[in-house]
Amino acid sequence: MNMDETLYNNEERINRYLHGEMTQEEEALFEEDLAKDETLRRQAEAMARIVKGMETVGKEHDKEYIQKMKEATRKRLTPVWWMSIAAGLVILLTVGYHFYDRSQTIGLGQQYAYVFPTETIIRGEENTEVTNTLTVLFDNAANGEDLDNTIEKLTELWALSKSDTYNDFTTYEPYIGWNLAIAYLRNNDKKEAKLVLLQMQDAYPEGTVMGDHVKEILNRL
Repeated sequence: MNMDETLYNNEERINRYLHGEMTQEEEALFEEDLAKDETLRRQAEAMARIVKGMETVGKEHDKEYIQKMKEATRKRLTPVWWMSIAAGLVILLTVGYHFYDRSQTIGLGQQYAYVFPTETIIRGEENTEVTNTLTVLFDNAANGEDLDNTIEKLTELWALSKSDTYNDFTTYEPYIGWNLAIAYLRNNDKKEAKLVLLQMQDAYPEGTVMGDHVKEILNRL
């Protein structure tokens, strides 16, 4: 496993630990690794401080986790600890950037999630199965729920809505595309969100409601 893969895997574990998403067994194993692995420990301390600054973890949990990390650091401290400062700074900058970028991407999806409220798009006068399907998918995208399945289904429906043959999803094309982009952002996938929005930019020019919102969000990516 190379350095990038190690950092990524560490980041996933640390993020779950900080947000209380681990089982007791996983948490115990993580804390054992934390005491033994200096790279993991420094990365965890960096992420804990970033999370603290962004106020994404409750204060009490934050104090508890940071204290555990400090205790693990004291247990493993050696006289030559200073030799790892440069590596620690690189990890801090790398983790800090990725965590900040993740927060910005997901936050952008949250900010624009309700620009086109589902209830104003789905009025219920059309096919019930279609409107029910879209309501669930649009709400999932806005709320950040079941994102992998939601993205997969919205991708299929967006392609169907853009087909040359008129179908039940044709009139919903712009909103399916928009919610697909939002779902990607909520799933921390800036690249795919941008690809969707660039396609929409070609279809909906500046000066239209959809076109203006698409341009605005693209300018912030």
